[in-house]
Order: sequence, then structure tokens, then C-alpha cells
Amino acid sequence: MPTISRRTRVTTLSALLALTIVPFAGHSLRAAPQDPPGYPAAGQPSTVTLLSPGAAPRAALRYKAPMGFKSRLDMVMAMSMNMDMGGMQMPMSMPAMKLSADVAVTGVAPNGDMTYSLEFSDMTIDGTGADPNVVAAMQGAMPSMKGLKGTAVVTARGVQKSVNLDMSTVNPALQQTMQAMTSSLENMSLPFPEEAVGVGAKWEVKQAVANGGMKTFQKITVELTAVDGNSVTLALKTEQTAPPQPVNNPQMPAGATMSLVSLSGTGTGTMKIKLDSLVPTSEMNAKTSTVMDMTMSGQSQRMSMDMTMKVTISPPK
Repeated sequence: MPTISRRTRVTTLSALLALTIVPFAGHSLRAAPQDPPGYPAAGQPSTVTLLSPGAAPRAALRYKAPMGFKSRLDMVMAMSMNMDMGGMQMPMSMPAMKLSADVAVTGVAPNGDMTYSLEFSDMTIDGTGADPNVVAAMQGAMPSMKGLKGTAVVTARGVQKSVNLDMSTVNPALQQTMQAMTSSLENMSLPFPEEAVGVGAKWEVKQAVANGGMKTFQKITVELTAVDGNSVTLALKTEQTAPPQPVNNPQMPAGATMSLVSLSGTGTGTMKIKLDSLVPTSEMNAKTSTVMDMTMSGQSQRMSMDMTMKVTISPPK
């Protein structure tokens, strides 16, 4: 078995992170031959199914952020993990990361569709107790993250119709990981059902996610726990899964190939939404277990990773 260098381990870890950081789904898939039933077709938005309408009085939930709306958001992500590579245990505390971005509604269509811009204005890292190689890699990406811009179109129900991020300025070695991290920001709006709902209502959101050269499927079960004027509070439960598949990830070492054996994850969280704003106050806690096979220099090796993650998003106080 070839010896795997520390540099290769860090590179491989970066690739694995890009596969597993997928809270609140990222980009739709172009091709999905193994799609489980009930999930959106390739290239389609999330599907929403009402499970229970809740108590009266009921009303249709719709976003109504006005033209010219501007705000700022902060996202804080904290992770820890245990990685097993060829029988070598590597528990790691990742640096806590904080991303800040400015959001502005640049257009509102007659049907309620909102176009908004997103510009990352700051990124800070707390590397206390974290692997110095990972900290250095993240710090190297910070300058390229600042000024990163994107645009998105979201319906009045909160369904993302399109998301475009210009990653050309981001360090190429970390583009996959940065795309995975920013998926939470790209999908700030949680989809609402078509039907009128009241307190106690439940609905299901199914999403297809492409990250790091792999396809993942996510189900979010939502419960409406409170309505206070123009604000709603939601409780969330998430389930993630992915079928066995080859993984095409440019972050892997030259000549190495990777395939997914299994991926499963669960999470819980809360979200408070002001319907006239696109920036929620939310907190998600998730656990993900991933098993991969990597082939390098003609030798195969199995890797597994158990990760816990906490992500918060909030508007300025």
C-alpha cells in the first residue's frame, strides 16, 4: 500500500468536504439516472408536497420582498469530524468560518418572482485548535472570496428558479468546497406549499444536489410552529442520501480516482422568516457519514468520515 502524504490527506479531506457540506441544497443536477422516486427531475427546482394544512386560520405563505430591498447576512459554520483512511484515525476540529454577504432585490416580476444579487463582503476564520494545514488553505482562499458575486431568481413561494455564482476569482483548489459552503446562502428562501396553511402545518421539500462531482438527494420536513404578523417560525428535519457512484472531483491528487460507497445524513433546525425579507434567522445541526473508495498508484483504499456541523444564518442585529 503506498504511503499517503499529509498534503494528500489534506487535499483529499478538502474533496470530501465538498461532497458532504450540502445543507439546504445547491445546484440542480444535469443528469440523474439513479434518481429515487419523488425527487425533482434533472435540472428542475425543488418539489413541495403538503402533508397537513394545520389549524385555522390559514393563509398562503408568500415572500414579498420589495424592489430595492437591501440587507446583509452573516453565516457561521462550525464543523468537527473523524476520518478513517486505511485504518488511520484522524479526528479533526475544523476552523470555524464566518461569511458575510450583501443582498439586494434588483427586480420583481408581475407574478412575484424576485431577482436578487449577492456579494460576499467578508470571510473570517477562527483556527483555534484546528489543523494548521487546513487553516492555511482556508486563509489562502479568503482574499478570493471577498467580492464574489452572484445573482438568483426566486418565486414568491421561495422556490429557486436559477442561481449563478461567478467562481472565477476563487482559488481553483478550493472552488468545490466554496461552492458547497455557499449553497446555504444561495438557498436562503425555504419553499412554501401552494396551499393555505396554519400553525401545525407540515410539508415536505425534496431536492437534488450536485456537489464535488457527485449527486446527493435531500428531503426537508417542515412544520409551521408559529405565525406572528408578517413573520413565521419553522421547525426543520433533514435527511440526506446518495447512491453508490463514481466521483469526478478535480481536487483529488493526480492519477487518483474516487467512488462513493455510501452517504447518509440527518439534521434538525429552526428558521424564522420575515416575509418581506430574503434573509432568515436560522440554525441547523447536521450529522453526515460518508464511505469512499480511493484508488491511487494502482492500490485501493477505503475511507470513511463522520462529520457534525452547525450552520447559523442571521441578518444584521
